Formats: sequence, structure tokens, C-alpha cells
Amino acid sequence: ILNAVFSSIDIEKIKKQSKDRDRVILSKGHTTAALYATMFHYGLLSKSQINSYFSNGSLMSGHTSHFIENVEHSTGALGHGLPVGLGIALGSKAKKFKNRTYVILGDAELHEGSNWEAIMYAGYNRVNNLCLLIDKNRIGQLSSLEDSCGLDPLGDKMRTFHFDTYEIADGHDYEAISHIIKTSRKTNKPTAIICNTVKGKGVSFMEGDNVWHYRTPRGSLLEKAKKELEG
Repeated sequence: ILNAVFSSIDIEKIKKQSKDRDRVILSKGHTTAALYATMFHYGLLSKSQINSYFSNGSLMSGHTSHFIENVEHSTGALGHGLPVGLGIALGSKAKKFKNRTYVILGDAELHEGSNWEAIMYAGYNRVNNLCLLIDKNRIGQLSSLEDSCGLDPLGDKMRTFHFDTYEIADGHDYEAISHIIKTSRKTNKPTAIICNTVKGKGVSFMEGDNVWHYRTPRGSLLEKAKKELEG
């Protein structure tokens, strides 16, 4: 998801911290490794910074931190990213900027009521410079969503709240996501892109297994994961 979002952004505006730059809020802040890797790929982080990830004394901890240059907001307390992103989008509209605010959410994160308050407000007020990308892997912190509190039909819910809503069967299809991001900029509503994904995608022993939400692969398993991702 992050690659598709960053491919649509003017990187130079980000580097210069232009006020009318597009903004990305990674609300599911525990996946910050993906954000930092993407930032490094686009030259927004140095090699020494990326190599310090999760090291003692490093600012690059396991959750997204605004102490890192070009990171818009610290996240990880689930449910906080979208309300902040909505505020940024509203501020941009008030200043008549033509930019857009993207918020990346986990599906289980939508169990937080603060998200639905923001969704209700954004839809009712036609905050059309707000775009949500929902990582729908159907697994929460401890169990599947269906075993705790299911969200389906999620697409219908978003449409009811006046969002232009798109559902992508393969949420790992960057080109499909990027196409929707580009074509939806002219909408007069906020946008929701629901990406059906597989937790642990690309590593056979991780796919769909929630135990790897907490566990770190080591030894032969680490090498197996590297080979599968490289292949």
C-alpha cells in the first residue's frame, strides 16, 4: 500500500516541507518498518538512519514517530491517525491548498469508535481531499475479526457514510491502488480504498498466521523468509 501512495506524491515537496504537500498518516503505526523502508527507497531517510531501526537509543522505534523528519504524525495508539488526518485535510481546505491527505488504516483498527466519528464527519461534510486506504487482512491483534467483531459489509458501510468507495480483490496490486488514487482525486466526496490483503504476504509460513504479529523469525526461518521475499 505504501509504495502506491508514495508513487503519487511530489517527493521534492516533502523534502522541502512545502505547506501544500500531500500528507500520509500511517495510523497503524506498528507497521512503521514498511513506512521507513519506503521513505528510504525514495531518499527521505539516510542509510545510517534505516540501519538504526529498532536499535537501542535510536529515534526509529517500532512505532511511527514524528521525531523522524518527514513523518507527519506519531501513531501506534490505534484509532488516532484518522481523526488527525481529517483535521489536516480540513486545514488544507481552509487554506485552499490542492493537496490530499492519505490515511492508512488496519481493518481491526476500525473497532475504535474515534474512527467512525471521523468517518461520519468527513462524509457529511464532503471532505474530498481525504483518502483512506484500509488494509483488510481480516485479522486483529489476537484473533480473526469474525471471532471478535466483524466489519462486513465494510464497503456498504463506507458508502452509507458518503465515501466514494473502491474494493480491490488483490490488495497487493500496487498498480490497481495507484490507479484509483490518481483517478479519485476529482471526486466531491472523501475516498475509501478497501484493499483485501493477506497478513504475512510473501512468506509461506507467515501467511494468515497471527502468531507472527508478535514473533520474530530467526535462524533458518529468517533465511527462508528472505529467500521467499527475494524470489
